[in-house]
Amino acid sequence: MTLSVHRAVLLEEVINGLKVESNKNYIDCTFGAGGHSIAILQKNGPIGKLLAIDWDTEAIIRAKDTLKQYKNRIILINDNYRQVKKYAYENGFNSADGVLLDLGLSLDQLQNSGRGFSFQQDEPLDMRFSVSTKITAEFILNNYTESELRRIFLDYGEEHQAHRLAKAIVESRAINPIKSTLQLVQLITANKKRDPRKRINPATQVFQALRIEVNSEFENIENALRDIVDILCPGGRLVVITFHSLEDRIVKKFFKAESTDCHCSKELPQCVCNHKASLKMITRKAIKPSDREISENFRARSAKLRVIEKI
Repeated sequence: MTLSVHRAVLLEEVINGLKVESNKNYIDCTFGAGGHSIAILQKNGPIGKLLAIDWDTEAIIRAKDTLKQYKNRIILINDNYRQVKKYAYENGFNSADGVLLDLGLSLDQLQNSGRGFSFQQDEPLDMRFSVSTKITAEFILNNYTESELRRIFLDYGEEHQAHRLAKAIVESRAINPIKSTLQLVQLITANKKRDPRKRINPATQVFQALRIEVNSEFENIENALRDIVDILCPGGRLVVITFHSLEDRIVKKFFKAESTDCHCSKELPQCVCNHKASLKMITRKAIKPSDREISENFRARSAKLRVIEKI
């Protein structure tokens, strides 16, 4: 197992964005390695509580040891964050002072999970955050039609060579099933035309697309955003960290819609939708990591943080 240290991305910006204060209650929808949760607990004592959710069972097992000193102020939930509203009501967080949604993978998931999230190690093509999820990346690669593979590579990976890669995968699996990350990386590398201007690994976009499809990530984000607004108290804040343009687009669209009164066409003489803004935009532009943070934690380079407040 690789020994690694996970750094919580945009840590100070998260604490400031949430306006963490003594004795207030917060929700961390994506506990991960616990960096953000620990920082919240250090500032919301002595009686402020934290509801921490993670879909990954291993993350929750580690948390019980990591957060022993805060056991009276933290509630740990092992489930998908799209269930946040249910657990908020069950545990007295239905008027939360702040909610964090960090959509990045933890370093432990990348390096030590053995579930094929990283293309830098040879592992089974699983890519599930939870074993309760029905399909795996291996199932998708060996059972989806060529058109279905092309669709997810385009829609979830913005992979411009989706057609070429989907065709290569279907041809390859007819000879031998695709079972490992190394096998998939070699297949992509052999069939993808390289752009010398792009520095990312040629497999990056396909791996992203498969992970999103396996875990229904976009559906989870959309559902959670709606429910989080319902469980925030007036003045409560939602902080979201995204790591690629597709996630950020969903968050931006939702924030803009819910911080705007009328959604009617400009061609109409007056409003007929009667929509009223429920949120106030705090960050007009996304906050990005400083050069110093990127130099210390290169994985933070693509992070974008947005904050919105309930009216």
